[in-house]
Amino acid sequence: MQIAVLDNYQNIALTMPRWPARAERAQLTVFNDHINDLAALVVRLRPFEAPCITRERSPLNREILTALPTLKLIISTGQRNA
Repeated sequence: MQIAVLDNYQNIALTMPRWPARAERAQLTVFNDHINDLAALVVRLRPFEAPCITRERSPLNREILTALPTLKLIISTGQRNA
């Protein structure tokens, strides 16, 4: 599975203990920057099957979700995602 880890601007996502085990079964790509432009976000996410979003930093609205034909799973961190 192709997983995109978004908005990892503190560069700590891969220090979490469960990611190394997932890396054996999935290809992880980590993005440390943030994209405000929704069209550019769609372009970035299009090759991935599972975006990992950090709280509410990158929205995944209907427009974005329908533009991602390979989407299989959404991974989300934080307790307050809309």
